[in-house]
Amino acid sequence: MPQIKVAKRNKEIKIRVSDDELEQLNDCKTQKSLAPWMRTLCLGAAPITRADPELVRELGRIGSNLNQITKHANTKKELDSQTLQGVQRIELMIKQLIEENKDASKNQ
Repeated sequence: MPQIKVAKRNKEIKIRVSDDELEQLNDCKTQKSLAPWMRTLCLGAAPITRADPELVRELGRIGSNLNQITKHANTKKELDSQTLQGVQRIELMIKQLIEENKDASKNQ
């Protein structure tokens, strides 16, 4: 894989922030370090909001259930109506979770 050359960073910008502002910045950052995150954000990249960890865990559980249903359907080569209704409910729940998460991230 070719290396991408980045110009040497030899200039420094200093800003002062309060303790609360620093805490807010650290809470908002989406990268491990504050400086690269601020550089990316200030140079025009769209910020990425963090997903709610509980939402991620719930989606993981739903995905696991869907994998089990899929394995069952592929093994038995059939899918009863009750299972199909369950899959449709899961699909609806996922869509609702995504919409709720979009709305919550817009309000941040």
